Amino acid sequence: MRSSITTSRRGRVLAGVSVSAALAVTASACGGDSAGSGGSSDADGRVQVVASTNVWAGVVSAVGGDQVEATALIDDPSADPHSYQAGAVDAAEVRSADLLVYNGGGYDDFFVQLAENAEAPAVVAVDSADGADGADSGSAGERSAESGDEHAEHEHGDEGDGHGEGHEDGGHGDEGHGHDDGGHEGDGHGGHEGHGHAHDHAHGNEHVWYDLPVVAAVADQVAADLGELLPEQRATFEDNAAAFTERVDELHHRVESLAADHEGTKVAATEPIAHYLLLAAGVDDATPREFAAAVENETDVPVAAQQRMLELVGGEVDAVVRNTQTATPATEKVIAAAREAGTPIVDVTETLPDEQTDYIAWMSRQVDALEKALDE
Repeated sequence: MRSSITTSRRGRVLAGVSVSAALAVTASACGGDSAGSGGSSDADGRVQVVASTNVWAGVVSAVGGDQVEATALIDDPSADPHSYQAGAVDAAEVRSADLLVYNGGGYDDFFVQLAENAEAPAVVAVDSADGADGADSGSAGERSAESGDEHAEHEHGDEGDGHGEGHEDGGHGDEGHGHDDGGHEGDGHGGHEGHGHAHDHAHGNEHVWYDLPVVAAVADQVAADLGELLPEQRATFEDNAAAFTERVDELHHRVESLAADHEGTKVAATEPIAHYLLLAAGVDDATPREFAAAVENETDVPVAAQQRMLELVGGEVDAVVRNTQTATPATEKVIAAAREAGTPIVDVTETLPDEQTDYIAWMSRQVDALEKALDE
């Protein structure tokens, strides 16, 4: 069973080229004959798919194979996707696509705004997880509207409720972005026990590409939508998705097996992007919520939270999980303290490395790194 999440993150501001300006340029350049309007493919018969990040483009490529050309708007491994600046070329790519795939949940709002003006169907990771049980993907506008409604409902709402029952610390709601990663001190795993593959995403964390069952669900939905666009290749897409999800499930079982040896092990994280990976591995994220919230919101880390984090990595946790694409003076201090104390550091990223297109290979390496750190 696949399950979905509804979550939020601080809104993104598009600098340089506004969405409205980009769309105006695109409308002038493309007229009314975009490929996306009729679900057509390019001259060589391949379906044109545009994804917000190369992580989701990698999933699309695994499912679509040679029948699909997958383009990612964000593919720079050295960049922070949260500050991505969309332009007219991006708007043109989205408008002319046959299928759109993006994360949703407030993570890639720049893409949502572009997609609202496209007619192509869209797969949204945070709510397409239910698609494995038969939910259809609507037009980009319809899907974006759904995502927007969920975002409005959860973002900045009821400060301190954390959007997750049973989380006494309320996640990161004190900072107003409604982001509760559900693994911080005092809250355990927020009801993880007994859930297996059916995660309860009510606690909200938009980094769902680290939730392997959700990734499998996205692959299933992509196969279904590609089959609608290219019916003669439907069986191929379904077979590719089955092979991909089998590998995802194998990796997920491997992660869950870590819990047998490491359940209850404590780690700290510079940012909670790998939350679902840690959750599946039975690992407790002891990061002070005030530290994580400040890093997420790009605000100053409270002195007490910084000090507590330094104490944790100085010997109280077994590893530090670092998002290499979001470095701040506060996180650099944490990493320096971890190195001095000999605490293992597990590097994770938000996008695939340069020249990498294989999601499974990328995620496997990060699982390898986590396993090695926990075994030290």
